[in-house]
Amino acid sequence: MSVFSEGLRKKIDHYLTRYETRRSAILPVLHCIQDEHGWIKPEHIEELHSKYELDRVQVKEVITFYDIYKDKPTRKFLIRYCQNITCTMLGAKEAICRIEDHIKKLEAELGDDTPFGLEKFPCLGKCDGAPVMLVNKERVEHATVDKIDGLLSKYAPLPK
Repeated sequence: MSVFSEGLRKKIDHYLTRYETRRSAILPVLHCIQDEHGWIKPEHIEELHSKYELDRVQVKEVITFYDIYKDKPTRKFLIRYCQNITCTMLGAKEAICRIEDHIKKLEAELGDDTPFGLEKFPCLGKCDGAPVMLVNKERVEHATVDKIDGLLSKYAPLPK
């Protein structure tokens, strides 16, 4: 029995036939798995090895090299906030503090069910939209401190 859905298996098959070598398909395949499951589980790696003949070590190398791939469960909404010089000059530190405060309030109310996780990211490559953050895969530009509460409430409002 497969740990992948029928749709995910079709996507994996597509990428494996699209690239010249199976190894070349690892990145898009991992993106598909993570999009569906939220993170890459050990059983996913095992199935990639046994059914799709991808080397376990190569798959693990990719997961541990690229921090976009997660090998542990993550929160429902993963916030990556840019800390490059442009974002920092335009208020990233203050906005990050506001996000941390928001998360602490949620943790006080919800405990481990807090929907947000925060990663301070070295660069998101969108300086013209600084300060910038990603919420899962959605890019949010001009994410200044005065906009943070509204932005986060869009995803998960603070409990009353």
